[in-house]
Amino acid sequence: MTRLSITVSDHPRFSVVSLTGDLDKPAAPPLEEALTALLTRGHVRIIIDTTELGFCDSTGVWVLLATMRRAYEQNGWLRLAGVNGFLGRILELTRLRAAFPIDRDVDEALRRLAEKRNVPVPR
Repeated sequence: MTRLSITVSDHPRFSVVSLTGDLDKPAAPPLEEALTALLTRGHVRIIIDTTELGFCDSTGVWVLLATMRRAYEQNGWLRLAGVNGFLGRILELTRLRAAFPIDRDVDEALRRLAEKRNVPVPR
């Protein structure tokens, strides 16, 4: 297993959380803490970039689902970008793929957000 690296980039209208490595049971608590900190600071619009995520188990999926629910409760949202590999398979097998808005990559997520709100795409 590869240690999970979590990088948070705050923007005025949303935050991007980039994950690199493996999201398993030991890695879930630090991710949950980072996401809770975002929500506590009022950053309730979150794009999670999973392009470099090598592995994700059910604990990781649960953190993503719980965060999405908490964001929605605060009139926010959570989108996944770059879903592939093991995360893509687990979302298919559990039929949870439909629960998440999923974009090919962060750029596509930003384009979709700009289309919805008619706002310029940040660079």
